[in-house]
This record gives sequence, C-alpha cells and structure tokens, in this order.
Amino acid sequence: MKLSVLNFSQYKKIKGFILFMAFSLPTTGYCEESLDMQIVYKLVKQQQKTLQQQQKQIEELRKLLFEQQKTVSQRLDKAEHKVKKIARTSTQVRISKKGLKIKSKDGNFSFQAGGRIHADYAHYNNDISKMGNGAALRRARVYFKGKVSKNWRYKAEIDFAESGKVGPRGVWLGYNGWKPISLKLGNFQESFSLEEMNSSNAITFMERSLANTFSPSYRLGFGASGHGDFWGVSTGIFADTLSTSKVSDNGNGWAVASRASLAPLLFENKLLHLGVSSEYRQTGTRNRIRLRARPESGVTKSYLVNTNYINNVDHTWLIGTELAAVYGPLSLQGEYIHNKVFRTVGTNLDFYGAYVQGSWILTGESRPYNAKQGVFTKLTPLHNYGAWEFALRYSTLNLDNNDITGGKEDNFTLGLNWYANYNVRFMLNYVFVNAHPNLNGIEENPNIFQMRGQLVF
Repeated sequence: MKLSVLNFSQYKKIKGFILFMAFSLPTTGYCEESLDMQIVYKLVKQQQKTLQQQQKQIEELRKLLFEQQKTVSQRLDKAEHKVKKIARTSTQVRISKKGLKIKSKDGNFSFQAGGRIHADYAHYNNDISKMGNGAALRRARVYFKGKVSKNWRYKAEIDFAESGKVGPRGVWLGYNGWKPISLKLGNFQESFSLEEMNSSNAITFMERSLANTFSPSYRLGFGASGHGDFWGVSTGIFADTLSTSKVSDNGNGWAVASRASLAPLLFENKLLHLGVSSEYRQTGTRNRIRLRARPESGVTKSYLVNTNYINNVDHTWLIGTELAAVYGPLSLQGEYIHNKVFRTVGTNLDFYGAYVQGSWILTGESRPYNAKQGVFTKLTPLHNYGAWEFALRYSTLNLDNNDITGGKEDNFTLGLNWYANYNVRFMLNYVFVNAHPNLNGIEENPNIFQMRGQLVF
C-alpha cells in the first residue's frame, strides 16, 4: 500500500477538524460550570424564600401599625370629646353691677350672690304720738340664687335687719321645665299688688303706701306662674309666715292668692299697665287678725292706725286693682285694695286703702318695666352724673268700720331721688301725716323728714 505524503493544505484541514471536535465534546470544565449553576439556583431559591418571609413580616407589621393607628385615633377622639365636654361645662366667673355670678358654659348650672343695704334716718315733728328721731338699718340682706340643672332654680335670702333679728326671707326651689309655666315651692311673696311685688330696691318712695298694710307679703307656699310678651299670671296656695309656721292641733290658716297683669300698650318708654289681685284666707285656729300701719316711715315703731286683734274671724277676702302708665320720663301709678272680713260672731267688716303717685325723672330716663312679671324694675342712669327723680304721692287707709275703730289716715309724700348709678341711690322724703282720727280717736298731724342711702350689690 502506497502511502502518500500529506501536503500543507490537507494538514490544515485535519487540524481544524480536530480542534472543532475538541471544543464540541463535553469536558471537565463544563461539568464544573454546570455545578456552579446549580449552586446559584439554590441560592436564588433561598433568597426568594427569605424575601417571602420578609414580605410576610412586613404585612404583619403593617397590620400591627394599622391597629395602633386605629387605637391612637380612638384615643384622640375620646380626648377630643373630653376636651369639648370640659369646654361645654367649664365655668364662667363674672362680677358686674348685679353681683357675683358663676355659671357653666352651657348655662345649666349657675350661682349668684348679692344683697342690699338700706340705711335710714328720720326726724319726726311730733304732734301727739311720740315717734322718736333716729337712724336705723331698714334692710340688710344677702342672697344666693342660681340653677342646679337646666330647669331647676333656687334662692336663699337672709335678712339681718327688717324683723330685728337674723332670719330667712325668700327661700324657695323652682322648676321652669314647662315653659312658659313656672313652679315654685318655699317661702316667697304671695301674688298680690303691684306695689308689693315691686322690689324695695325699685320702689319710688322710701316706704310703700298705707294701703300696703293689706298686702300679705312673704308666706310659705306652692305657686305657679305663666306669661306672654304682654301679660303675666300667677297663683298659689299659702300657709303662714315663717314666724308663725308652728302648726297647732287644728292647723294654721291657709290662703289662695292670684294676680294677673296686662300691658295693652307697651312700647319703648311708653306703657299702660292694668292689674287685678285677689287673696282668700282662712284664719285657722287663731280666728283673729290685726291690721295696722306705720306712717310710711320705717324708723319709728309707732302705729297711728291700728285695729288691734279682731277676734271671731273665719276668713278674709282681699281684692286689689292696679293701674300704671309711663310716658317717657313721666309715670303714674295707683291701686285700690278692699279687705272684707267675715266673722262668726258680729257683723262682717269692710276696710280699704288706696294710693296714687306720680314721678318725673328730670334727667330723661324712663321707668323700666318687666311685662312678664308685671312689675317695675331698677332704673339705670344714662349719664355719668346719675339720674334725678321728683315724686309725689297721696295714700289713704280706713280701718274704721262698725264696732272696730282702728282709725283713718291720709298721707301726702314728696320725694326726691338721686340714682348715682345702678347700685347706689339716695332718697329724701317729706311726709305730711293726717290721722283723723288715730287709733285713740284723736286727730293728729305729724310731719316726717327722712332720708335713705341705698346700696345694691
């Protein structure tokens, strides 16, 4: 066999083929590379698992954060509610011309303190009866009043001077949840007479008129009242005063009193007031009454007209009528009161009293009026120098009838008032007294000069 020698070109082809086959066949390096890929694959799997676990933890943290946010939000809502509640019920303290007042922001609870001081001096130009010149603390009172909830009211007033000893005056609990109806229980004024219902801080003269001796004033009882924009009505059932509140074996007396007022004309600085009052009273076991009046002066203890005790009285009936008008600084006021006394022995009795008064406020103010209660209220001066008022009154009282000779009295009173401000007033009165006759059947005509310094706080 003849061997042929390879030329250079053939050698190159064989060499290229061998190299191709060498690179095409599997080698140990390839196996190592495949092993590295498997390791990388496992690492990727582990990393994915780790990422899934971390994602789960993130979800749990997100839920926990949401719950915490919810809890915080609830706590913030509760805190905001408490803050609003505190803001609603927070107290407001105010000191003004009407005294110290503390009340909650919603107005459901309040407390107010105040009082009055009336200091008098009187000089008597005596005729027959000795009255005694001098000074006296006519009234000295402090009061506390307010609300204990939205509809419950209260008042407690203590007097230090009027009866000569310390004792309660107006003490009551009221309910006004049935507007415009209000209820009251305690010791308060019977609903009778315009002059009596007007506060002593707002009456035109130092003392109320002779006719006021019939007015029952403060009694223990239960009352109801209602009102509109131009009218007011009140009624109640009453026992005795606190000084005679001790019940006997058969019981003390009792009364039913009512009053109605109407302002058919009510404009700014213009007014027409009409009113009527009534009181029916059973005398109880005492079966007696006494009617008497001081000569429109509170310093003296003398009474020029006095029935002394009238016995065998079963009951009494009071009827009063009222008329008042205001036109700018001018005002007119008058009342007539009839007292019918029914006796079990002897004839029945009739007594009466009346007054008419007028005033002119020189500085232009007008008498303020409360139509819902049917009363005049305190005047507030419009000027820095205060307000000046001139007033005149005629009053009469007849306590003579049948076998009772209590006397008759007519008074003329001149008054000059200076309202320094809402809280301070000075009053000067001259009273000409004509008792014809007095309780002793003698005519006498004393003159009274008196003055008052009044502080309301």
